[in-house]
Amino acid sequence: MAGEINMGACEDFPHAPLTQAEQALESSRDSGFDLSAAAGELVDNSYEAGARHVRIATIRDKAGSIVELGVADDGMGIPPDVLARVLSLGYSSRYNSRDSLGRFGMGLKLASLSQAQRVEVHTKVKGDDRVFTTHLDLAEVRSGEQKDLTVAEDSGWPQEFANLMANPGTGEPFTSGTLVVWRDIDRLQEGGRFGTSVEEKMQALRKFLARAYRRFIDSGLRIELDGQEVTLHDPLFLLENPRVSKRFPGVPKAEVIDNDDFEIDGHKVKWTVTLLPKQFREKPNLGGRASKGREGFAELYIPDNESKVSMLRNGREIYYDLVPKLYPGGRDKIDRYIGVEIEFPAALDEYFQVRNVKRGAEPVSKLREELRKVLEKPIKSARKDIRAYWHEVQQVERTQTGDEHVPAHDIADGFEQTAPAGRANLDVTEEEVDQALEQIVVDMGLDPEDPASAEKANWVRDSFDKRAVTIVNGQWPGKDLLDIKHLTGKAIVSVNDRHPFMAELVGPLKTMAALDAEELDATEVSTLLNRLSVGMDLLLMAYAKAENMHADPDDAYGDLRTHWGLFAAGLIREAVKRYG
Repeated sequence: MAGEINMGACEDFPHAPLTQAEQALESSRDSGFDLSAAAGELVDNSYEAGARHVRIATIRDKAGSIVELGVADDGMGIPPDVLARVLSLGYSSRYNSRDSLGRFGMGLKLASLSQAQRVEVHTKVKGDDRVFTTHLDLAEVRSGEQKDLTVAEDSGWPQEFANLMANPGTGEPFTSGTLVVWRDIDRLQEGGRFGTSVEEKMQALRKFLARAYRRFIDSGLRIELDGQEVTLHDPLFLLENPRVSKRFPGVPKAEVIDNDDFEIDGHKVKWTVTLLPKQFREKPNLGGRASKGREGFAELYIPDNESKVSMLRNGREIYYDLVPKLYPGGRDKIDRYIGVEIEFPAALDEYFQVRNVKRGAEPVSKLREELRKVLEKPIKSARKDIRAYWHEVQQVERTQTGDEHVPAHDIADGFEQTAPAGRANLDVTEEEVDQALEQIVVDMGLDPEDPASAEKANWVRDSFDKRAVTIVNGQWPGKDLLDIKHLTGKAIVSVNDRHPFMAELVGPLKTMAALDAEELDATEVSTLLNRLSVGMDLLLMAYAKAENMHADPDDAYGDLRTHWGLFAAGLIREAVKRYG
C-alpha cells in the first residue's frame, strides 16, 4: 500500500550514525564563544556546584600567547559515575532546568573547544581522597585514538595548577572541588596585525566576571583571575565595590529613579533605573572618563554604560549592550550616567530569545514595546535631573568667577592639549600684560574696590595664566563686536554686549538656554532659532564684507581663513566628543 514503509527493504541500505564525531566537534569550535563567554560557562558550573571560591589561572609561552588555562573551584565535585558524561555533547544533570544558570547541556564542552584542542576535568568529592579525571582531545579524536569518554583515577591534581585547589586565604586544600584545564589553546594567540591582543582579552574577561557575577560576588562568591581577586562592578552603582569605596570614600550609592515589575505567564520581569552619584557626573565635559587627577574613574567604566541595558537571567548577567529602540529618543551620551537593569527568570527564556551561548538576549517585539513604555518616564526623568544639576554647577561657577562661558572654556581647554601654541606678542612685558588685563576688567564694568568684582577680576588673571584663549563679556560704545588682546602667545577675547548681534540674538538665546524645558514656549523658541539662523548668515556676510574692504583680501586674509576653519573644526569636534 502506498505510504507504508517496508522495514525489511531498508536493511539493504547502509545505516549512519546520528553524528560524525570528528566533524561535529570541529564545527562546534565556532559556536559563538569568545574568551569571556567561554570562561563564564565554567564559572557557572562552579557556582551551580556550590563553590565559594573560583580560581582562574593562565600559562603563557614566550610570545605571550595563552597555551593553558585552569579553572578551579571548591564545589561538591563530580561523582565518578557521572564524570564520563560531563564532556558528552548534550548531557547535563540539569538539562532544560529553569532554576539554574545552565540549561542546554552544551556549555562546558562548546566553551572549552572554542578555545582549546584538549579539555580535561579533574574532580574530587567530599569524603574521598581520590582524584578522578576525564578528557576530550580533538587530536586523539582525529587520529582515532579517542572514540569515547572514559574516567581514570589520577595520582593527584595536575602539577601546574595544583596550587589552585586550596583556599587562597588560608592555604588549606579544598576538601572537594573540580579543576577544568584547557590545553593546546590555539584561540588566544598574541600578535597579529588585526587581532585583539591577549592582554585586551584578559582585561575584557576581568570586566565581564566583575559585572556578570556581581550579585554572586556581593553574596560571598570569590573569583580570582591570575592571582588577583575580581571585585564586583555594578553598572547601576547600587552594590558596594570595596575598591571603588576606597578610592571614593563617602560617595553614596546611586539614586533609584524607579523600579517595578510586570508578569508574563505568572513569572515576574523586574526592571530598575538608577542615576549615578553626583560626584561621578559633576560636569558634562568630563564624560565620566579617567584623566590626570581622576585616575580612579578608570575602574568605574562609566563611558561603557552609555545607553546600554544589563539583563540578568536568574541573577547572572547574560547581556550588556544596546537594545534597539528601547531608550526614548534613541542613544544619548548623557545616558552613560544612567543605569538600566532588567531581570527575568529562565522560565521566560523564549520571550528574551536566550541562546545556548549565554551572551545575548533580545526581547521579542511585544515585550520590547512593553519595556520601552515602562522605561520611558524614568529615563527621561534621569536625563532631566542630570542636565539640571549641570546647570546648577555652571551657575555656581558663573556666580563665583564671573565666567559666562564655562562650557566653551572647558571645550577649548581640551582642544588646546593637542593644538599648536600661539605665537602672537611673545615678547610683551609683564607690565604690558597687567595694563591690558586692567583695561579688560574696566570694559567688563567691574569695580576693583567691590569685593565681588575683585574676585571676578582675579578670575580674569587666573584664566589668562592657565589657558590659551579666554573669552569675557564687556560693554563699550561703538560698533566693535569684539576686541582681542594677544599677549605672550595667548588671547583674551572681549565681546561687546552692546553690539546688536549680542543684544538681539546671543543675549536672548542664552536667557532661553537657562530655562527648563517646561518653561520654554515653542513659538518663541522657533522665532529665536529662525532669527539666529539668519543672524549667523549675516555674521558671515559681514565678515566677507569686511575682507572686501581690502584691495587684496586673499593675500591679506588667506592664512586667517585657513586657521579659522581649522581651529573651528577642532573645537566643534571636541564639543561633540564632550557634550554629544
